[in-house]
This record gives sequence, C-alpha cells and structure tokens, in this order.
Amino acid sequence: MIKTEIGDIAGHIWKHLDKEGETAYSELKKAIIEKHAIEDYFFVMAIGWLLRENNIIIVNDGIKFDNSKVKIQ
Repeated sequence: MIKTEIGDIAGHIWKHLDKEGETAYSELKKAIIEKHAIEDYFFVMAIGWLLRENNIIIVNDGIKFDNSKVKIQ
C-alpha cells in the first residue's frame, strides 16, 4: 500500500513539474503537501523514487537545499 501511495505522489510531482516547469524544491514541497494532504516523509520518498528512475534532476544552488531547483530530466 505504501508503495502505491508513494507512486501516486510521484505522479503528482511529475504533473506539477510538467505544468509549472522548473520549481524551487521548497515551493514544490509546499504545493504538493498542501494540495494532497500528505506527510512530509511521503513527499521525500516520492522525490527519491523520481530521482532513482532518472525522471527528475535537482540543481543545487550551493547554499541551501530548499533553494534548489527541481525539473524534469
């Protein structure tokens, strides 16, 4: 069941990035968590899933991770 939930959240992240384009990590996290009423750790697991599958990349600004940009690979 958890695997299905994480997959669903990964889909929400993907759709958001497809629609909005490159998004700051903190903004993406806030948007997904608020819109879908999920726990923080599910969001992080879904990001990991997408990264592992090479579907997204995170471009770190070198200062603070929350300022990093997330975009579709």
